Amino acid sequence: MKLKSISVVVLLISMLLSPYVNAAQESEHYIFEYDKDMIFDVKLTDNTVTWESLSGEDKVQKETDHINRKLLSNDVEVIQWTENDGTFVTVVFDRAHLNVISSGKYPSGKWLRSGVATIL
Repeated sequence: MKLKSISVVVLLISMLLSPYVNAAQESEHYIFEYDKDMIFDVKLTDNTVTWESLSGEDKVQKETDHINRKLLSNDVEVIQWTENDGTFVTVVFDRAHLNVISSGKYPSGKWLRSGVATIL
């Protein structure tokens, strides 16, 4: 009888958690272009960014990082993450106008870039 009760409890817990475990994260896909010399393919989910550099200093680099997000208004959001090499990145993204401002300290000394986003 004890085993049956435990089985029922496990089944109920798994049923309650299954929408969260099996739910597909909503994702967004953009191209972020900074001054024509740095272009990134960017995919955002609720808690990750996957980026691939298509041109510029970081060309061919690609990684997925955990992000923190803060909505400033319906259309403007701050997104932050730390890359594998320790670079800390802050992006202010205005979806209404598809403007993006990024801050991250590069070895070259460049740290603030503004550009445009394209929805894919």
